[in-house]
Formats: sequence, C-alpha cells, structure tokens
Amino acid sequence: MSIPEVFFRETIDLNRYSNAVSTEFQTTYNDIILVAAKKLKQLNIKQAQAGAGVVVAPQTRKRLRAIIAQSKASLNTWSKTSTKQMIREIEGLADVQAGFIENELKKVVKSGNIPINSVAISPKYAESFVKTDPTKTNIFTSKEFTEDDFKKFGQGKFELTARQGAMQTLPNGVTVEKAFRGIAERQQDSLARHIRQGVFSGESTAEIARRMVGKLEFGQRALSSRQKALAGGELTKLANHQIRTIVRTSVNQVQNQASQAVYAANSKVAPEYQYVATLDSRTSAVCRDLDGKTFAYNRGPTPPQHFNCRSTTVPVVDFDKLQKQYPTLEKPPVGKAVTRPSATGRVPQDTTYGEWLLQQDKKLQVKTLGNEKKVNYFKRLAKKEGSGQKAIKKLVRDDDSERSLKDLQRIYGKPTNIKPKPKPKPKAVVGTAVVSDFVKSKPIEKLSNKDMIANLEAYKKHLIDKFKAQGEKITSYDLGTYDRQLERLRQGLTPFDMRDSERMFTTGTKLDYLYWRQKTYNKKPTRVKNIDELKKRTDVVKAADGENLIIYRGVTDEKFANQFKGVGKKASEHYAGNGIYGNGTYAAARNINGPKSIVNKANNDALAIAKQYAGEDPEFNIKLSQAQTQKRVTAFALRKDANIKTWKAGSSVKTTRKSQFHAGPDGDWYTENFLTWRKETIEKAEKLTGLKYDSVGEAATALGIDAYQIPLPLTEMDEATGVITRSTMDYWVILNRSAIIVSDTVGL
Repeated sequence: MSIPEVFFRETIDLNRYSNAVSTEFQTTYNDIILVAAKKLKQLNIKQAQAGAGVVVAPQTRKRLRAIIAQSKASLNTWSKTSTKQMIREIEGLADVQAGFIENELKKVVKSGNIPINSVAISPKYAESFVKTDPTKTNIFTSKEFTEDDFKKFGQGKFELTARQGAMQTLPNGVTVEKAFRGIAERQQDSLARHIRQGVFSGESTAEIARRMVGKLEFGQRALSSRQKALAGGELTKLANHQIRTIVRTSVNQVQNQASQAVYAANSKVAPEYQYVATLDSRTSAVCRDLDGKTFAYNRGPTPPQHFNCRSTTVPVVDFDKLQKQYPTLEKPPVGKAVTRPSATGRVPQDTTYGEWLLQQDKKLQVKTLGNEKKVNYFKRLAKKEGSGQKAIKKLVRDDDSERSLKDLQRIYGKPTNIKPKPKPKPKAVVGTAVVSDFVKSKPIEKLSNKDMIANLEAYKKHLIDKFKAQGEKITSYDLGTYDRQLERLRQGLTPFDMRDSERMFTTGTKLDYLYWRQKTYNKKPTRVKNIDELKKRTDVVKAADGENLIIYRGVTDEKFANQFKGVGKKASEHYAGNGIYGNGTYAAARNINGPKSIVNKANNDALAIAKQYAGEDPEFNIKLSQAQTQKRVTAFALRKDANIKTWKAGSSVKTTRKSQFHAGPDGDWYTENFLTWRKETIEKAEKLTGLKYDSVGEAATALGIDAYQIPLPLTEMDEATGVITRSTMDYWVILNRSAIIVSDTVGL
C-alpha cells in the first residue's frame, strides 16, 4: 500500500511533542543548578595561601557544603518527579498512538467494510515501561499475537500489557527511571567536584557559577530542548543532551510498540509493516539501510534502533488477498504521483534512502557520509550493485555500525578498483571428504589479572596474524574492545567484562574470543561428499524414527556456507549470529516421529526454513534455483559423542499424537525449562571462568557445550490463514564446528 501522508505528518508532530516534554524536564533540572549557582555567587570567599594549599574560612566551608547538600536533595526529587511525569506522558502517548493507527487502518479499508480490532492500554503499561527492569520478569520477549488471541479479551479488544511494557528499555538496556536517576547521581558528584576544584584553584564564585550554567537563565521555556543543551555550561550542557535523548528515544519506542500491537491485532488485514526512515543527512547508517524494507509482525527490527532514532513503521495492507473476501475494497493510488517528504523536497514514495541520497548534490552527500572519499565509494558501489540502496548496505557492518574510510579502503582498495563483476554460472560446491579430529571441550580456565592481560595480548596477536594471513589489514576498530579491556585490567579493575561500552547494544563476552580460548571450536568440521554418506554414518545423533538427524542451515551468501563447512579463504573461522535463544549458529531439523510420509514432510519443512533464511520467500513467489540452494544451504549432523543439551520434550520423544504448546517465549517448556537452564548456565559459567555473559550461547561455549536444542511448539497457527498445524521441526544452536559432520551438497 502507499503510505498516507498523515503518517509522515505524525512523525513530525511526535518530534515536536518529545521536544516539548524534554524542554520541561530540562527547565526544572537547569533551575536546580541555577539556584546553586546563584547561592554560590552570593558567597564572598576570602582565600589565603597556606603553603601549597588554599585556606577557606570554616563558615564558608559550611555554606558550601549546604549548597551541595541542597542541590543533591533537589536533584533526587527531580529524578523522582521526572519519572512520574514520564509515566503520565507515556500512558497518554500509547493510547493516542494505538487510536491513530486503528483510525488510519479503518480509513484505508473503509470501502470494504472490514472490521478493525482495537487495542486497549493496560493501566500498568506505562509504569512498567518506565520502571521495570526486563531482566526481573519471567519472560524473554514479547509474545506473538494474532487476531484469534483477541477472543481471550472479549469484544475484539486486545490489551497492551504491563508485561510488554516491562520488556522495553532504552537502547543501552537501561530503564527510563534508572536513566533519570543516573543523571541526578552523576550531576550530584559533578556539582561537588566543580565547586571544590574552583574554590581551591583560586576561581571567584562568579567564575565558578558561570562555568556551571553557561548562558542559561531561570525558567527559559521559550528555548528549544536543543537550544538549552547548546546554551548550557559544564553542569547543564551534557545533562540537557541526555534528558533530550531519553525523552525522544522513549517516545519513539512507545509509538512503535503501540503501533506493533495494532498490527498484531489486525494481522489478517496488515500482515506486514514497513520500516520508514527520515530522508535527510542526520539519519543513522542502520536506519538508512532499513528504509523501505518490509517485515512480518514480530519478525523484524523496529525503531528505535539507537538513541534519538526518528524512524517509524507503517502497516502494509494485503489488498489482493482481502479483495477476495471483501470485493468492494478499493486499493489506494500508487505510482510516482504518490510522494514522501525529504530534506530536499518531495520525492516518489517508493524512493529508498539510498536512491534519494544518490540523487543529491555532493555537498549534502558529504554532509551525510562524512567526507568526499566515502561519497566516491558510495557512488562506485551504487554503479556496481545497480542500486543506491544496495550501496548503502555495503557501507554498514554486520553489527549495524557504519564502516570507516579505513575499513572501506581495506575491503575495496581505491574507489576506482570497484568494477562490476560478471555473474558466475551457478555451480554446486563438491569437494573431497575431509576428516577432522574431534576433542570434547572443557570449561575455560579462570585467569588471574596478570594472566588475563597476557591472554588478551596473545589474542590480539592472533587477530593480527589472522588478518595478515587473509591478506587484510586489521584496524583499530577490530582491536578496540580488547585494548580497552587491557587498559582496565592494567588499572586493576575487576570483574573482567568483555562488553564493549562504546556500543549501544552490548553483546556480552565476544564469541570469537571464547572460540579462541576453547582452541577446539574453530577446527574444521568433518566433511563428506554428499548427503547419502551423511545418512549412513554411525557416529551421529539419531532422530525419533531411528534415522540420522539431518540438520539444515541457510545463509544469503555462499561464502558463509563455505566458511561453516571449512572451505575457502576464511575456513579457520566459525561465523556465528545473534538470536533470542542465545548467540550461536542457528539451524533447523525435524522433530517428529510417525509414518514415513510424516517424517519426510518434517525433513522437507526443516529444509524449507533453511531456504527461507537463504533468501527464498514463498509468499512473494521468490524461489531459489537448485544451484543457489546447493550454495547457500548446508546439511549436517551432530556427533553423538558431542556435549549436547537436549530436553525430554524435544525431538527424541515427539509424536504426531501430541498437541500442546510447550515452547516459545510464553510456553510452559520455555518458562519452566529453558529460562531455568539459561540462568543456571550463565551463573555456572561466570563462577567457573570469572567472565561476564549476556548470552547463554556464550556461557555454554565457555563451559564446553557444543550445541543445544530449542524445541519449537508442537502446534502453531498460520497468521495469514488462521489454520492451526502441527510443528514438525526444532531449532538447534551450534557452537562448535568440530562437533558436526557436514555434507558438501544438500542432496536435492
């Protein structure tokens, strides 16, 4: 569907709203600092040199301490008051946003008289959003909802619950309440430090006060939130920026969560949503890349992707499918006449960020990408890929950060070196069988501070040597995490934590470092020529039907498939991803026992999942050729002597007679089994190794676990048709490549 103009106007209105709210919080905060500055200027400090120090009269010191104490109390009150006010703002915003999306859906489908389900806001939703740490709740992620779930709520009403609110935090994982409290606590310390340093360095109280507040005055509500931040002094400038960021990010988050709830409530009308970024020079790299992409509900990224994110989402109505049931439904106009706003004027609505930027003058391109050399890379990549949006994708790393100029130079050389390459004819990867030694891993050792320093130094050398062997130049970005940790260790800071504090989303202890520590994890897997050989093996895990359990993995680029198999230039690496069940390599396998026809279907379903991850999309009639499937999909089995975690409710006992849900974030299996195991595994790993872990995949790697099973629901519902079917497959998280036996071909 084309995007109604009102969605673009709403984004502008919400930015204005967040600015108004943040301005109010900034004003009350600034007034506290201004009061302290005013009291400070009233003091007449008579200082006298006493050796190397400064002597301040006892009465004056008493008054200084009183100013600091009063400011501390006021900041604590400000933090609590701001939290309460933010709850009220979010409560109203969630309600308004849900109503807005509902009304717009009603307008779009009005001609077909299609009913639109409503979303109610729980009274506790806003408070939970602001105050509840999601790690303290017995859930992992929000449940997927479909229209059929609304029967539980009556009258077609679905509730945006407190539990869903609890799952939302700022992009750094901090709650809004904690963020406000953090500002208050940091500024308390900063205020005391500025006053003491100023007094004992010989500054006048007027000079100290001016340095604290800059050009700010009492009650300046006429200034925008940005103007307040720019006008501030050392005790207001950063705090004002942080307040503005907290409010803007929270508003964006609530807006999009409320929208997602309405999409879920009306999944048969709008089964997908589209990511919409702002077409200007301030848009982040990750949002540039996501602009224009569509995702099924709860299957893709949603704003905010970072602090101060201005992106939004819009529903994608399936008019073709709906018209079969509602013949009077009219499609909205499409084509070049339908436009969207940009910083340089209106453009056709189907214009993606990359295409828009490609059409702009060099000055704006430089302002967006940072320098002229990066612009040259962008233009050459666009010419090579045939698309400005594909070129934008090339400028973004896998972790969604923007590639530096050095990074681009390392990958592509000079911009003139980037030339279109002829597309090779599809060809299956068939190699000679390779056998590797498998050594069952043990937990990594807990190291002392001194040994940890030596260990990290050795790992850095390993990284440098690895890049050199691959003909690549390592950058400071690649080594930055470890340099920072080495500096912490040399200062005697503990406990050791491999998280990169400069990243917005922490990833816990890095998997590549843990693989290196385990030594055995990056060994090449055993390879066989074809899937028939794989099925004949006697040393692999068997399925419920007594046959070898074949597991399928799909990737969008054959280089990742080859890497996993231990083929090619980067065969020594184990590429792993991120997922809700822990970081590692995800794959699918059949999970059900029964007649031969059932087992065959289950195997084909697991293969179909892998093909979807490889780029196949049956809904949009996007298919992979046999040659593409051979390149992108890998078939493998797990060694039966590997250290594997399974559950009784998993593939070994499933039958066609079972019908209950047992997996998924809201299932009994998940809450009673997986979450308990996750918690115990992380605690055990941290105790044994002395490192910190955010992901159970990382903790399991540190303990020497090679793979673990994720049983999927025994029954599930197709969101498009409402048909309930039995699940025929499980996910597996693979951590150790040497614990698998892989086939060179898929066996189509």
